[in-house]
Amino acid sequence: MIDSTKTKRRSAPLKPKPQFYGAPVGILMFERPRDPYNRPFIPGSVGNASTWSVPVRYKALPPGVSFDRILGPNAGDLEPVVAQAATELVAEGAQLITSNCGFMIRYQEAVRAAVDVPVLLSSLLLGPFLERMLPQDRALGIVTATASSLTPDLLAAAGLCAKSERVVVVGLEAAPAFTAAFVTCSGDLDISAVETETIDAAVALLSKRPDIGILLLECSELPPYAAAVQRATGIPVFDFTSMVEFFVRGLRRSPFNGLD
Repeated sequence: MIDSTKTKRRSAPLKPKPQFYGAPVGILMFERPRDPYNRPFIPGSVGNASTWSVPVRYKALPPGVSFDRILGPNAGDLEPVVAQAATELVAEGAQLITSNCGFMIRYQEAVRAAVDVPVLLSSLLLGPFLERMLPQDRALGIVTATASSLTPDLLAAAGLCAKSERVVVVGLEAAPAFTAAFVTCSGDLDISAVETETIDAAVALLSKRPDIGILLLECSELPPYAAAVQRATGIPVFDFTSMVEFFVRGLRRSPFNGLD
């Protein structure tokens, strides 16, 4: 007599096993340029593993995938490269794919099509959710690395309308400490100076548009300053960590132990 249980088990397709377990967040990273400057990923930065409540897995993208390149006219040519890196992270056990640049929203759909786990490449994905929760007479303020780079097509990729009066953008391209550390890579990271510049940009934006009810920090290097910005403005502030940790909490649900 044939054991049907064993037969079925034998014919089941073999599934690839993760290389390791316990690091559910996979993060795509630009390869860092070689230079003489001290620009560490400080706590709060996407690139600092201690930022997260769970272990994370990093993967450096090939050298051709750079900040300048993804904003260039041929950025679409990099879709297969980015998607392949994300696929490798999933094979290594990642249950979520994110990145260390908000402008990676350009590859959101390409990566979604390549992997079978949630993809949150940019904090801009929080934009439609935050805008929708605001009263209709309130606006969403976005603090970005360079305002000119946050083009209508990138906003649209995140589900935001660039022409909406309820979406207001300010960039840090005129902030010397931020630009030197994160845009031109031409100087050391001055943490205090970058914090001051980020606060000043947020406060100036609210002075111009007092109807802003929520701030969203687009750049992956801005979460370390979110608390200071919130104290200075008095309104809710969201960023990359808000987005990723929202998903992580869905992975780590605990039973409620209150009174009934």
